[in-house]
Amino acid sequence: MADWAGLPHDLLVLIAKRVKVMEDFIAFGSVCTSWRTASPKDNFDILSPQLPLLMLPDDDENNYYREFYSLSKGKVSRRLYLPEAKGRDCFPTDQMGWLLTQSLDGEEVNLFNPFSDTKIHLPNQFALRALQNPDDLIEGHEFYNYIKLATLSANPSFTSDYVLVISYSTDVNYLAYWLPGDINWTLFDMDERHGGVCNMTYYKGQFYLLTWGAEIWVVDVQSRDRRVESHLILLGKTRH
Repeated sequence: MADWAGLPHDLLVLIAKRVKVMEDFIAFGSVCTSWRTASPKDNFDILSPQLPLLMLPDDDENNYYREFYSLSKGKVSRRLYLPEAKGRDCFPTDQMGWLLTQSLDGEEVNLFNPFSDTKIHLPNQFALRALQNPDDLIEGHEFYNYIKLATLSANPSFTSDYVLVISYSTDVNYLAYWLPGDINWTLFDMDERHGGVCNMTYYKGQFYLLTWGAEIWVVDVQSRDRRVESHLILLGKTRH
């Protein structure tokens, strides 16, 4: 019987570097101690194209585990112990493995990577409330903030130079961004925007936002001087 655990370390490193699917790379390192030693995260090609894993919802409030469905394998491929996700809303951020999580009462908002168990604390929804309208802080005033979408410009695992943009709702739709080190959100708006934001993504230095009014907005968040520029893409013309 082959002694797979006894393969030379240099050979295991070469094999690990040829594994291009993140979930397979994680499984590779779970085989045994020698395979795990040969597959640190630095040996994974983070630029290799990946199909996302879909984190499935869980209706059991007492369950600390979440299942992940693999689009490439067509089945549930992983089940992780994630107490951080218990009783929270979770949103993808367009960056490998990173989620935005918010408690149902809005008191805790975090960036969270379930594979590395890394957490980055963010200003909570009450900070958004105070920025948006201080009068809403009056005791007994009904106010509901719900983060709907979140998008990162870069992977926090590898750089601190990134921007997080969120879309959140009360009775209307608002936008805000956060930079590492900020103690609060920065609100911004797009002139003459019609409808709330229903989807957004980041591509080549800019955020692209799709509204329910069938508009596509291009947003550039200048992190150095904290300036936001936006323009609307229309068929046949562009409006700034």
